[in-house]
Amino acid sequence: MQQFTRELTREIAVGGERLVLTLTKDGLSVRPVGGRRPPFTMSWPACLCACVANAAAEPSPEQLLQTLKEIHAGASKPVEKTIEVVAHDLGEAPKPAEFSTALASAGDTTMVLLARLDRWLNLHRERFEQALRPGATAADCEALTSAIGKPLPEELRVLLTWHNGQNPEVPGAFEGNWFLMSTEEIAVAKNELDSHAHEGWNRDWLPLFDDDNGNYLCLDLGSPGLPMRECWRGRADHPQVAPSLTAWLEAFVNALERGSYVEDTERGSLMLRS
Repeated sequence: MQQFTRELTREIAVGGERLVLTLTKDGLSVRPVGGRRPPFTMSWPACLCACVANAAAEPSPEQLLQTLKEIHAGASKPVEKTIEVVAHDLGEAPKPAEFSTALASAGDTTMVLLARLDRWLNLHRERFEQALRPGATAADCEALTSAIGKPLPEELRVLLTWHNGQNPEVPGAFEGNWFLMSTEEIAVAKNELDSHAHEGWNRDWLPLFDDDNGNYLCLDLGSPGLPMRECWRGRADHPQVAPSLTAWLEAFVNALERGSYVEDTERGSLMLRS
């Protein structure tokens, strides 16, 4: 198999626009011909996942036009823009429930799922999307690592660098009645829970979402696969709700794309249809 020894650049025409496509050993990038702004990039694992998840779908003319506009505007933050360009490639087509996590690392798979979530939010919950905070910085993630005394799982780091929590002044839950926590909020809650543990609490658990009532959706760092658990104050049982954060996100995004959720704009919840 021939390996990349140098970048391979070709000019392509899409939607009447001339674009420069560059392929490297790490992935591909795209920018307008003559453009000086940062290109949009995608790793090969993310590209492979996008192809499998959306093998038969074609973007609408409107989606293609919007994508070309954003390519002309140029990329900024690499992680966020990689997620966005994956979202544009994925379009609105339903994705198979059996979306393969074996094709990429947990971080790459999570990135593709967040790209799909970005697409859905942009189409159906734009006000909530705008209330999500900017992604966590490397310093934010390192501070959380120091606070909990453990390295952050790759999938969690990708989630936090996507959006570092949400604005509490804007009503709207991330899923169900759960609110996305920031690195700082996670560190504070983790310290309080470890210091004043309620019944059944385990120090290996890391809160990621809260409901403003002392209950949390947690990542179980002490169990194989790092499952997600609901942790309810006053209850001894804290059930596992997903085998991993990536699996939880995948089930959530698939359900969103099937139209299985309904938003209560008064209370701010986002619940599965009964």
